[in-house]
Amino acid sequence: MSRTYGLSTQDIFPQPGFTATQSDKGGWIGQHTFAIRREAWDNIQIRQLFRNGTPITAIDQSLSSFFSFMTVAVVQVTGEEGDFIIVSVQISGGQSGQFGSGEDGGLSETSLPRYKLTCGLQESSLSLHPKWEELEDDSKDALGALLNGDINFSPKNGKYGTYDENGNFWSDDYAGKSFPDPSGDELEFAKIIARGQTTYLHPAITWTESTQGNSNLTQAQLNKIGKISDPRGNPPEPSGTRDWMLTSAFQEQTGDLITTELEWTLSERGGFNSFLYA
Repeated sequence: MSRTYGLSTQDIFPQPGFTATQSDKGGWIGQHTFAIRREAWDNIQIRQLFRNGTPITAIDQSLSSFFSFMTVAVVQVTGEEGDFIIVSVQISGGQSGQFGSGEDGGLSETSLPRYKLTCGLQESSLSLHPKWEELEDDSKDALGALLNGDINFSPKNGKYGTYDENGNFWSDDYAGKSFPDPSGDELEFAKIIARGQTTYLHPAITWTESTQGNSNLTQAQLNKIGKISDPRGNPPEPSGTRDWMLTSAFQEQTGDLITTELEWTLSERGGFNSFLYA
């Protein structure tokens, strides 16, 4: 077994191999390793140096002061032969805040956000289709009753009505209101619903901003969730009268490194209802 002479039990010995890497979102992660005498590790003052949030430069003063924003996030202790144990620490931190102090919680000048566009298909009720929105109110009422199963539609006769117990169809009033024979887009919707289809697929497009730094999501950002809002970055320009809504916010903290995500969703043609979401 090896022996070591002339070492103080209070000494901490930084090992080679310190690493610090900046991610594409602006945050920093790294790792450092220390050899510590077993007797020294029994000292609570030594162990407290490795508590979560301690700057790595407070443990290894030989490091550049630049890394003082990186703090202890995870600690792993392993045994070694002889009088030493090895303490490995994962460190993380944000060199600066990712959000400015403006009312809208805009990005700071030093932020390095990452953006992602996601496109897919989403299933929604036929009543949310843009062509449904363009129908007259009477047509919407009739199709709504058809969707709810309150009346039927006969593709053969091209009429709204009901069926008797023998399966015979006839045109009839519904709740005291007679629905005219459908035509145009209303007729097409009626045929689709009569075949048993009540939903349609439409594009679901989201734009996500990911950042890392040392600041939380702002009140202004949280207050905009569920509101029509222009996304940051450079998302593709939507055609027509579409607009964006801030639909999701996420925050996670590891040590002193704060990761945030904001997600905007693109509307259908005509945009989101400004009365409800402005």
